[in-house]
Amino acid sequence: MDFPINRYFSTEPQEIKTLDLCRGDNDFRKVYIVTTEEKKIVIKHCSNTFTDVNRIDGWSRLMDAYRVLGICCPAILPGTDGQTVYRQETDRRTYFAWAEEFAPYRTAEQIGEDTLKDADGIAVYAPELFRLLGTVAAAKLDLMDWPSAYCLLEPFCPPDTTDEQTECAEKFVKYIKENIPRYTERAERLLELYYKVQNELRKVYPLLPTSCFQGDLNESNLLLDDENHFVGLIDFNLCGKEPILNYTVREALWWTDDSALYGENQARLYFYDKALDDLRIRSFLKNMAYIGERYRFTEIEREIFPTLFRYVNSFWWHHVSAVEEAKDDDEKLEMLFDWLEKQMTREDIRLP
Repeated sequence: MDFPINRYFSTEPQEIKTLDLCRGDNDFRKVYIVTTEEKKIVIKHCSNTFTDVNRIDGWSRLMDAYRVLGICCPAILPGTDGQTVYRQETDRRTYFAWAEEFAPYRTAEQIGEDTLKDADGIAVYAPELFRLLGTVAAAKLDLMDWPSAYCLLEPFCPPDTTDEQTECAEKFVKYIKENIPRYTERAERLLELYYKVQNELRKVYPLLPTSCFQGDLNESNLLLDDENHFVGLIDFNLCGKEPILNYTVREALWWTDDSALYGENQARLYFYDKALDDLRIRSFLKNMAYIGERYRFTEIEREIFPTLFRYVNSFWWHHVSAVEEAKDDDEKLEMLFDWLEKQMTREDIRLP
């Protein structure tokens, strides 16, 4: 792996820590944290369908824009020859390498969730995180022409054929047909309802305002200061341009962290308990309100919100896991189906 490393130093590194983040044969990702006497940097070495020179340049522009907004992000660094991105052809594959500053703060993952959550299991930095999402939304950044990994109604990158939401819906129904055939008719009705909501959303989705977002808010990418305040982000490789409403709704839903909502292995208890589902919705709306302190949702966003919410709050990977776990429990299966049908037909949720 001399290729991505020796282009950044005139002297021998003191320490190289390697992180293997590869995800299958078609998604090569390795990270090298390199320390010398003068500096510490992060070198990324990738070969996948969503990394190329154009995208890396876009990630750099977005990180620059985030810093202007007061969000700590690393800068992409040039090599000793002044070049910022290196390309290598090996074994009929194209690899790219680039370097970034080493973050001056620890990630939430490094600190540990026990330190960072209150008595209800809610991240103490969540309000700050959502307010800063509102800041990014209000900036209406226009720095790239590809979608983020949060994309709806279109694939994120080749060889994807659809958005991840639809992939989950179809996998959910496929599992039922193959493993719980007595519920095939019910599953097909749910999928038909899902496609109906999708078609409704497709008609209005292009009308929504957009901005560019980092696209991967998980604990390993959130930077916190010594007092556990949210200060910044790393890892922009899933970033892109998104309708603000889609991005904010999805983040607000996924960060409903109240511990009462989850059982062992993060099983979703709210599928089977109305009071818990109501608690989740209150948590979601609170997150949206934090975003709304910095970003004023437009009339068209408020009008489209119920349709988008019905779409986003339906199928996802945890529904596939839930149906696999409940396949021999008719009572739980019926409750899960009822929950999904309710989410795709409900009219009672509005933006705060």
